[in-house]
Amino acid sequence: DTHVHHSACMNQKHLLRFIKSKLKKDPNEIVTFRDGRFMTLAEVFASLKLTSHDLSVDTLDMHANNTFHRFDRFNLKYNPAGQSRLREIFIKTDNLLAGQ
Repeated sequence: DTHVHHSACMNQKHLLRFIKSKLKKDPNEIVTFRDGRFMTLAEVFASLKLTSHDLSVDTLDMHANNTFHRFDRFNLKYNPAGQSRLREIFIKTDNLLAGQ
């Protein structure tokens, strides 16, 4: 029996390039609904005090080591930069953008 997580199908460098390209090309795209209002991608990153220059493979911190038999640790590793809202925006398919 194979247990596959589609969120794990993209490597860190690919995800990093994708996030940076979205920040550059579509910063004003509405990507989430939080605290009673819609937020653009630029607003989400501003609220996290992050810029595209701050992002690196290390800041994404998505190394899936030491997660065997620990689903809680596994899930934490799929939050880019430790932020569940970035996972919702960039990895989930059931988000405001319908997985775009």
